Amino acid sequence: MAKVDEAWIYLSNAKSKVQYLIRDQNRRDLTPSTTVPHPKGIMVWMGISANGVTKPRFVQPGAKINSEYYIQKILKPFLTDDYCRLYPNGDAVFHQDSASSHASRVTQKFLTDQQVRPQQWMPNSPDAAPCDYFLWGHLRKKLNKRRVSTLRVLQKTIRGEVKKIPRKGFCGL
Repeated sequence: MAKVDEAWIYLSNAKSKVQYLIRDQNRRDLTPSTTVPHPKGIMVWMGISANGVTKPRFVQPGAKINSEYYIQKILKPFLTDDYCRLYPNGDAVFHQDSASSHASRVTQKFLTDQQVRPQQWMPNSPDAAPCDYFLWGHLRKKLNKRRVSTLRVLQKTIRGEVKKIPRKGFCGL
C-alpha cells in the first residue's frame, strides 16, 4: 500500500521575527526587525509504504498543480521509477488525499489505465496519513539541524536525508 502526499519545506534560515508592543509603549522605542512574510521553500511530493519511501519529487516554483502537471511531472516519473522498484509485482494500492489534481477524473483514469488501484485516503480526514505523522516531521527535524541557504541545496539535502530513512518500522503501513 503506497501512501503519498505533498508538503512545503522551507529554508532553515527564513524565520520571521515578531515584536510585541505594550499598550502604552511608544513605537519609536522599538528597534526595526526583519520579517520574512513568505519564506522561500519548495513543495515536495513523496510516498511511503512497507516497502520503503519514494524519491522526492519537487514541484517547480510557481507551477499550477492541475491534473496534467500532476500526471506528467509527478505520477509518470513515480510509476517509471519508484513504483517498479517498490512493487515489482504491481500489487500496490495507491492512497492519496482528495486534492483536486489527485481526485480528478483525468488522474483517476490515468492511474486505472496504468493498472494502479487508486483510492482516496480517509476522505473525512485527508491529513491523517503517514506522510503527515512521520515523513514530513522526520525530514523537517533533520533539515533543522543544518544551515541550508538556497533552494538547490535544500533539494539536495532532502534527497540525501530520504536515502537515510530506514525501511524497518514501516511494517504497520
